[in-house]
Amino acid sequence: MANLLMTPEELRQHIRDRTAVYLAWLRHRHNLPIPSDQTVLHPRWHFVLLPEFRYLNFHPEIRTQVEDLLEGKVERYYPDAASDIAIHDYIGNNASSQALCWNLVLPMKKHDNFMPLFEVLRDSLHEQGLHTKFDFGIETAVVLELSVGQDLGETRRWKGMATSVDLYLRTAQGRVCAIEFKLAEPGFGECKQPRLGTCNGIYGSPDYTRRNNGYLCYLSRRGRRYWQLGAYYRLLDPTRVTLSGTETERCPLNTFYQALRNLMVAKKRSGELPEGEIRGIFVLAADERNTAFWGPDNIFDRLKTYLKQARGEDRPDVFRISIQQILKRFSGALGSYKEFFAVKYGFPTV
Repeated sequence: MANLLMTPEELRQHIRDRTAVYLAWLRHRHNLPIPSDQTVLHPRWHFVLLPEFRYLNFHPEIRTQVEDLLEGKVERYYPDAASDIAIHDYIGNNASSQALCWNLVLPMKKHDNFMPLFEVLRDSLHEQGLHTKFDFGIETAVVLELSVGQDLGETRRWKGMATSVDLYLRTAQGRVCAIEFKLAEPGFGECKQPRLGTCNGIYGSPDYTRRNNGYLCYLSRRGRRYWQLGAYYRLLDPTRVTLSGTETERCPLNTFYQALRNLMVAKKRSGELPEGEIRGIFVLAADERNTAFWGPDNIFDRLKTYLKQARGEDRPDVFRISIQQILKRFSGALGSYKEFFAVKYGFPTV
C-alpha cells in the first residue's frame, strides 16, 4: 500500500488542515463567488461549513444532485426504496465520510458509469470465488442512502435516525451488496445504550436483564430485530448469556454495530437462507491510509475473526475495498474529478 498509514486522529487532522486550501481552489479553479472563509466556516471549528454552505463540501459538478439530497427532493426509481434521506449531523465537516461517499458515487451516477466501483468489487470478490455470483453491471440497481429501518424494527416512534445503507447494490439475480464508506473514523460505530445507562455493554448481563423486564438486550425490549435477524443468520448468538458479573466480553454490537446491521439487512433483502448459498454481502469501502481499517490488528480483520468464531466456519461474505482504488479507475469524463479529490482529501491523482 503506497499511501502512508495514519491513525484516525492524524488522518482527520490532515484533511481538516486542507480546508482553507480547498476553498481557495474552489474560488480559483471553478470561479465560484464564495464569501470569505470567516463567513462560510463555523466560528469555532474552521473545518466545518455552516449549514447554508454545506454544498461547498461537494464537487461543483454535482451541486444540483447534492442540493436535492440535502433538501429531500429525491425520486426513487427502485421499489421498496423510501424517499427519506438520512443526513448526518457532520456532513458539513471537511472530513465527513458521508460527503466523501456522495462525492465518489454521484459523479458515477451523473455520467452513468459505475464501472470503477464494479471493477474494484469484482477484484475483491474474485479472491473468494464470488465474482461470478455477483454480476455487477448495467442491470444492477444502485441506491444511495437506502433507509432500512423497517427491516430492523426501527419504527418511526423511535427517536434518532433509522439505519441507512450508504450504497445499496442489487444485481439482476437479486443478490445484495451493502457498502459502508469510511474516511477518518476509528471503527464501525458503537451501540449507544451503554452511554445512556440502559446497558453495561455485556449481552445478557443479569442485572440489566432484570432492569429490562427479562429481555437480554434493551434494544430487543424496544422492538429492534438485531438479535432476531442476527441469530437467524448466525451473526449473533443470543444463547451466549452472561452468567456472572465478572464476565468482561463486550457485546458484538458494541464493536461491529454498523457492519453487522448492514450484513443482516443484505442477507434478509436477498432472501438468503442460513445454510444456503451466499446472496447478501457487506463491503467496507475505506480510505487506505486509515490504520483503523488497514493497519495491524485493524477492526475489519477483527470482524472477520469474530464472524468465523460465531459461525464456526469461514464464510466469505464481508469484504474490504480501497477508495483510492476506485478513484484510480476514474477515466474519461470521470477523470476530471481527480483533481478535486487530490486537493480536498490528499488522494493521489494517478
